[in-house]
Amino acid sequence: MNVRSSFLLLSLVLLISTLGGVAQTCANDECTNNDADAQTQQQAADPKRQISISNLSKYRADIHYDDGRFGKIVQTVPAKGESTQPIHTFVGHRFFVTMHGVREGLVDPTTDEQIFFTVGDDDDDDVNEYKFVIPKEATTSKTRCKDRYPVCQHEAARGECTNNPGWMIVNCCQSCEEKEGYGHLIDSEVRCTRERLNATQAAFDAGSLDDLFTKWATEDKFQQYEPSVISSPGKTHGAEHDGPWILTFDSFIDHEEIEALLKGAEYGGFERSTDQGKVVASSGEKEKVVSTSRTSSNAWCRPECERLPGVRRVSKRIEEITGIPQGNYESFQILKYEVGEFYKRHHDSSGKNKNISGHRILTVFLYLNDVEEGGETAFTELGIAVKPKKGRALIWPSVLNDNPDSYDPRTFHEARAVVKGTKYAANHWIHQYDFRNANVWGCSGSFA
Repeated sequence: MNVRSSFLLLSLVLLISTLGGVAQTCANDECTNNDADAQTQQQAADPKRQISISNLSKYRADIHYDDGRFGKIVQTVPAKGESTQPIHTFVGHRFFVTMHGVREGLVDPTTDEQIFFTVGDDDDDDVNEYKFVIPKEATTSKTRCKDRYPVCQHEAARGECTNNPGWMIVNCCQSCEEKEGYGHLIDSEVRCTRERLNATQAAFDAGSLDDLFTKWATEDKFQQYEPSVISSPGKTHGAEHDGPWILTFDSFIDHEEIEALLKGAEYGGFERSTDQGKVVASSGEKEKVVSTSRTSSNAWCRPECERLPGVRRVSKRIEEITGIPQGNYESFQILKYEVGEFYKRHHDSSGKNKNISGHRILTVFLYLNDVEEGGETAFTELGIAVKPKKGRALIWPSVLNDNPDSYDPRTFHEARAVVKGTKYAANHWIHQYDFRNANVWGCSGSFA
């Protein structure tokens, strides 16, 4: 079998080629049955190929299949390394290259154009393996405000620069500048200020945390949820431990609401848990990396999930008991732990929090099922372990009562490995300042 090495640094603007399969007939997610039939026939007629990638650059690179819209990641190649397995594809298919974990494209420094690879035709049927090379000189673009995708103008024309401004400004800056005059907002220091986002109202003042947990422990209207104080300052309200507030509501969510959360997870699907890495671009993008401290899978509750009546009831209930508006909440994270999976000791906030939405001040953690053995939430500094129980809510703060702008180092915790069974859970992280609007404007670091 022959291997052909090809250096392709092709401009998106200058490249004109006919793409096979999905990239051509389904570019705008508007395939009809006839389109799908034509797509299948075209793909069957196109010769199959397999490609491998050699990355000579200093960047860890993601390889994306160009589907005519925003691409689909098919492989990650280490810096100065080789792909570990071939990509199976067809003649005419095209791929582009970005920095790992973000969507910032790698470009040819001589032209400032993004690197694309197109699988070419060949009359020799014995030649079906290609090697494409990301050159040593590949780098990020010198042009701050540019479009990363050919579909950007279409998305801007249909109003996405205002509907989804953060993602569009970062990924389709040129089109958003032409449509809305948003080009200057590519700079996260301009785009992401509390004053600009109207996020200046803090959820907690000094003393608010003690007041809230005391209400939960003592007021009659919360007794329906069966509160139990595990830890409190001075071991008050029946707590076994003297320390930061840790409280459970043993009957907080019902079976129907649990089923809604699990159904919502199916929309996006469970994936291996990831973490946010360092900021890698002036746009504010943070690298998305596979977590090494947790081995669970998670799914984010996106709009389709959030519209489910059962999910809406749970979020509304949390808003009612905390008095903190849902704009301060991160979307529900729905978690799945199989046997042997865990989350090592960690904290839900950090010592020096520079996020526009401030610290995560509260974690509301919901157990969606009983676990036969293992899976406890253990507070490592306090000697406390809470067993999963279907319908239970576990709530703790990540900040200090006297200074809610400072994190509380006593609430480090871990998810112990599941020994027998499967663990399902969900959590809302609640911030000191508005999170939802900051996230919409691309000020939470997550774009990929």
